[in-house]
This record gives sequence, C-alpha cells and structure tokens, in this order.
Amino acid sequence: MNSYLPIDSGFAHIDELHSEKHHAHEEYVITLMLAGYVTFEGEQSVNIKPGMLTLVPSGMPHALVKGKNMQVHWLSFAPYAVHLDEKHALMRPFAQVRKGALPIFKLPSARLDYVVSLFNEVQNELAAGKSSKVLESLVCLILNEAGKASKLTLVDLGAETKVSKAIQYIQSHSCEGISLKDVASALHISPAYLATKVKQSTGYTVGQWIIRHRLKRAMELLANTDEKVEQIGLSLGWQDVTHFIRQFKKFHQQTPAAWRREQKQQQ
Repeated sequence: MNSYLPIDSGFAHIDELHSEKHHAHEEYVITLMLAGYVTFEGEQSVNIKPGMLTLVPSGMPHALVKGKNMQVHWLSFAPYAVHLDEKHALMRPFAQVRKGALPIFKLPSARLDYVVSLFNEVQNELAAGKSSKVLESLVCLILNEAGKASKLTLVDLGAETKVSKAIQYIQSHSCEGISLKDVASALHISPAYLATKVKQSTGYTVGQWIIRHRLKRAMELLANTDEKVEQIGLSLGWQDVTHFIRQFKKFHQQTPAAWRREQKQQQ
C-alpha cells in the first residue's frame, strides 16, 4: 500500500447502469468514455459518448441516469494536489462548467490515443508508488488536453452562482477555521440564504463541505508526515483536538492514529 495522496484514477467496464441519486463530491473529476454511453444529469441532461471527456467540478450536484456497455477511464483530484485553483488557465474548463457550459468536451480523434495513454500512466504511477511530482505532471497534461478540446470563451458564459463561489472559497480557506458566517461574509450575502442555497444545490451543508475538505488534508498529512495528530488537527483549523478525532472517526470509522498505523503497516 502506498502513501495517501488526493489523486486517484482507474478504469471501469460497466455493462448496465441504472439511475443513481444526485450527489456532489469534494474532488474534481474527469472521465474519458471509450465505449458505450451514459446519460449525465446536472444543470442539464447530456449524453456522454465515446471520445468525450466529462468534467465535474467540486461541489457540483450530478447523477448518472442510465448507461450501457460503458468503458471509461476516470480521474479524481483535489486542487491543492496539483497546486491549482479555478483561476488558473489549466482549470478553465472546470470554471466554464461552473458558469453553465456543458460538462462534456469531444476530443479530436488524433488526440484520443495520447489522452488514453495519460490516463494509463496515472494508473500505472499510482500502482507503482504514487510519486506526487509525476502524478501532478500527468494530471496537468490531461487538464491541458481538456482545455484544447474546450471551444468556449469566458465571454460565452454566464456569471458564477453564489453556490459555486462558496465552494471555491471553502476549498481555498477550509483549513483556516472558517465557519458559515465567514463564507457568507466573503460573498456579501446572509448566512441563512447561503446555507439554504448550498444545501438545496449540493445536498451538503456549508459546515459539512468545510469538514470534508479539512479531512482530506488531514489524511494526506497523517499518511505522509510524522506530525502528531494534535498538531495536524490544530493546523487544519480545529481548536479542539478531541473534536477533530471525533469527526475523523465519524467519516472513516477509525481514529486518526489508527488510520495512520494502518497506512504504515500496509506500506
């Protein structure tokens, strides 16, 4: 078992897929369909076909409604894993999707084999040892291909929603001890209004999004550093270490110390 990193990838062959519930996740996700089809339901309903990249920003509610004979590569990553945010040019396709663009981009046929090779290399690197620098470079190359496949400009898109701005703010500041009031203040709206909108749109509360992002960072630090559990909790915004341990256990069914020991034993 290799050290935890907030980058993951794989390949799936799914004979038939039925409707799933709408959900949202804290990672950014890119998929590449090689065969079959699936209906993706987000702000709009779209059919994903072979040769298409699908981009799902962090916090965007979506569901896969129906699919058949699917062969698909997938990649998920936290933005800090590649030292990028949505203001960076490489993350522009995700920003487009947040602003109303369709989440699918058709790859030119001449680029398909190359992009497949990038997904394969990510998966090989994960299996071989999770070299963070190599993985970061490969993810950036995939993002670059998504950017080339995108045809929209920022002028074509509408304004960002308050929910998308809130999710981005949480991503950047979740480890600073922020609260619902802090996020609402940064967006110049009332906490009650923001709380309602985020819950309705994503299925999670603002507080849950903050915790989920903090816990992702905690997992990385637990697996890849020798910092004490108490220090990690305090550095990520928990003023009460007991509260950190309790929340970690709620999400992962074991304490931070036990999770870390398991990671070390499996290396």
